[in-house]
Amino acid sequence: MNLRLPKLQFKQRPAFYAGVLFFIAAMLTLGWGAVKVSDWLQSQQSAPVRHVRLYGDFNHINSGVLQQILQQQYVGNFFSVNVDQVQQFLLQQPWVYQVAVRKQWPDALVVVVTEQQPVAIWNQQQLLNEQGEVFQAPLQQLKTELPMLTGPEGSQQDALTMFRHMQGLLALHKFNAVALGLTERFSWQLSLSNGVALKLGRDDTLKRVQRFIELYQVISQHKTDAVAEVDLRYDTGIAVRYSTEQKRKA
Repeated sequence: MNLRLPKLQFKQRPAFYAGVLFFIAAMLTLGWGAVKVSDWLQSQQSAPVRHVRLYGDFNHINSGVLQQILQQQYVGNFFSVNVDQVQQFLLQQPWVYQVAVRKQWPDALVVVVTEQQPVAIWNQQQLLNEQGEVFQAPLQQLKTELPMLTGPEGSQQDALTMFRHMQGLLALHKFNAVALGLTERFSWQLSLSNGVALKLGRDDTLKRVQRFIELYQVISQHKTDAVAEVDLRYDTGIAVRYSTEQKRKA
């Protein structure tokens, strides 16, 4: 038995050395690969954002100007661009309602903008969107005429809701509302496109609008002068002011 041991050890040594060499080669390969990956990552860290892709259905926003601003502000290192900062920057721009920003490999920044949809002018200086939210944007950039709503701070959603109800009722009878005001005492005043102003008070406002609709033909034919104002706050009648005289009780 003892005479055979050296022969067995001698036979095992080539396999052992081969295993060691394989292990060393594998470790060197892994090390080389890690270096290459590190070099690649470092090179990508300096990869610039070359393109800004801006998407949206724009009516008031100048997409060319906005894209140029984004190019100037954020074209540069791909990894250093903070999408949250881009989003906050865009949300501060006029007419921007919502924003989605993401990076697109290898060198693009994709920006999707939802534009504000104005439905009314609020207190002569601000705008209301479809949700009744106040936002700031240049009024001179409006593409269409909008109704004028006024009221105390915080009453904008009530004013918009009331205007929509009144306009819906008036439109059935070929009238068009252009302005609605809510006073500090919460009294409603409505202006029509034909120049007639309605004083509606605090209660039963829609019923009073309906009463005006029913009586308008009578009061408009009562005199040749145009109707200027109708006060509907009375329980048993109305007060009418024509364009060239003081109030006339009807």
